[in-house]
Amino acid sequence: MLSHSMRSDNPTPPRGAVSAHIDWLDGLRGFAALWVLLSHVQILVGMQPIPVLSWGGLAVDLFMMLSGFLMAHHYLQRAEVEPWQHPNTALVFWVRRFFRIAPLYYLLLATVLIIGPWLGEYRTSIAAVWPWTATPLERYTDQSLDNALMHVSFLFGAIPFYAFRTALPDWSIGLEMQFYLMFPLLMLMIAWIGPIRAGLGAIFACLALQWFSPGFSHAFQMPSFLPLKLYVFFIGIWLALGRHHGTMRAMLLVALLVAGFWARRFQGESIARVFMVIMMFYLMDGSASLPLSGVLSRYLERLRSVLARPSGRFLGETSYAVYLLHLAVVLPVAGTLAQQAWYVRESPWIRFTVCALITFTIVYPISWQLYSTVERRGIQWGKRAVARMRRRVPAVGTDAV
Repeated sequence: MLSHSMRSDNPTPPRGAVSAHIDWLDGLRGFAALWVLLSHVQILVGMQPIPVLSWGGLAVDLFMMLSGFLMAHHYLQRAEVEPWQHPNTALVFWVRRFFRIAPLYYLLLATVLIIGPWLGEYRTSIAAVWPWTATPLERYTDQSLDNALMHVSFLFGAIPFYAFRTALPDWSIGLEMQFYLMFPLLMLMIAWIGPIRAGLGAIFACLALQWFSPGFSHAFQMPSFLPLKLYVFFIGIWLALGRHHGTMRAMLLVALLVAGFWARRFQGESIARVFMVIMMFYLMDGSASLPLSGVLSRYLERLRSVLARPSGRFLGETSYAVYLLHLAVVLPVAGTLAQQAWYVRESPWIRFTVCALITFTIVYPISWQLYSTVERRGIQWGKRAVARMRRRVPAVGTDAV
């Protein structure tokens, strides 16, 4: 049975509640962005799929899990100044997330829409050497107004025709914005009926929708439609609630049941997702309440320490820009290299190493500049917008974006 504080409309943090910022998550976000980048390099240099390295989709799932965790974590932290039931709390949440996501996204979206055909030429050069890597060129060549408007409005993720139609890996951005739209409602459901019933009910509704409309669900080239991935976000929410309220064992059990359901075919990537869920719960278990936590505590603390280093912070701060930008860099690099006879003759691992090193030296400096200028400025705009809203409605706070 849930405690009263978890089921109330305005839960208050218990004594000893965790702090808002978890520094080692920066490194984990940076690791996920690097993983996605390397998985795309692996494809574009003609390497055959390699377990873990080629599972870029699993890295995106890690992003989703972290997103679910962080949204719920900060919602809990702000509950006193931004009560869940207050009508403006959802609006403040959406304003924060829009200004965090949209400025950099719009800049890079405009860029790739303009240079898309040029990137498509490099994509064609790669496919000419390694035909199994080919993808539809419409992703690069569609510069139509309707495609641009669908992406500017973030509606593209819910429409199969537009969901995978730019040179950005933005299918997950559309998915993320759908999650943000639903998140305040999900938290109200949690307050009303508890996190387990709310989560399982929402996931069951998603499965029912997929069952009743299989053609629509299967039309997505990538899982950009929220019902296809809500379970991953909810695992992150359960992780935050379990950590906050000291119910890690119960939340881990239900998260494993859900992740295990999707791993029922025992494919490598699905099994790795289950392992990732377990790892995340143990990393978050600061009170050592999970089985064998005491035995593993030294290793877990060492991993947290590594992720919290300045290098981890750098990777975390650049992670969003790296994720959005990297394909626009990898494609010209890999396409140019694919036109060199000496490069094509080299072993797959040499091709991978050369392409990755060149890409790193371009992507990370640019990403740092984008973070320092565009992302930070967007965050400041969001803070000002929230501050103005609070002056009009004092019940809503001004916590950092």
